[in-house]
Amino acid sequence: MIIRRIIVVGGLAALVVAAGASTARADDLSEYLEDAGNAIYSGQRLVGTTWDGIERIGMIEVQHHGGFESVDAGSVNAMVGAGRMYMDGLDDAAISFVLRSTPNLGARYTVENGEATRHLGRPATVLDVVEAGKLRIRMVVDDSTSAPVATQVFDAEGEVFRYSSMVDFSVWVDPSMAQTDGREYRMMLPLDHVDLPATLAGYQLIDAYAGPDDGRQAFYTDGLFSFSVFTTERRANWAEIADNELPYTTGGRDYLRVVTPTSVWVLWNAPAMAVALVGDLPPDHLDHVLAELPHPGTENWLKRLWRKLFG
Repeated sequence: MIIRRIIVVGGLAALVVAAGASTARADDLSEYLEDAGNAIYSGQRLVGTTWDGIERIGMIEVQHHGGFESVDAGSVNAMVGAGRMYMDGLDDAAISFVLRSTPNLGARYTVENGEATRHLGRPATVLDVVEAGKLRIRMVVDDSTSAPVATQVFDAEGEVFRYSSMVDFSVWVDPSMAQTDGREYRMMLPLDHVDLPATLAGYQLIDAYAGPDDGRQAFYTDGLFSFSVFTTERRANWAEIADNELPYTTGGRDYLRVVTPTSVWVLWNAPAMAVALVGDLPPDHLDHVLAELPHPGTENWLKRLWRKLFG
């Protein structure tokens, strides 16, 4: 089963990868992720994304216990994990998601054990996640807790795309983190059908949910990285909705892009729908995914007239 990494405001759900002992098998990434999910720690995490000369950096307060991560980014507080999410901020929300199986990590990634190191004075181990012979993630794992204390995500050229580092670390967490909260969760049940591919460039459609105003959310993951595709049945004026959007061209097609410290948003209008992709996937993965999604464009005049007359 997967612990859903929901992408929330500002990309608060940070990349979580880790390992247990340095003697673990090189291909057993799923065990590393499970150990990270069970880790108990708190502190401050520096996060950042660098892409095409754009850099976004943030500092967040984190507490991690029992598969849940509580994140405080100033204006928004969120707790994510175990198929549930709740947020405190401008709009309080408590949502529970259905869990399904994760794809086979071994089909895409292997792990190579690295050297011993120290982070914030604590013994740690360097581990490399490799994809098709290329370094995809380098991570530093706290030996005592299995917590990920530093990560670097690399693009196809071997340049650092995203990074995170604990700048303050403690094994203490607020006792309330260990308690079952009394919130009433809105259950999100998966749709039986969604007009999107079952796989996208190596990412598997795990489930899809109905949203407000005829919206849809489809969640994809390859077991390590993940993204959601949000669609509506009408076009959107993204320039008025999004902040800090910039043009982005790939495959000869034009999109809008929003870079945050922990995620990237790609926005566009396809014929008869608006589309937003929000995720933590690397740039080369993103380009391959966009190539397989509905492309930016407009309907011809006859289709627009038909929709206007008959819906």
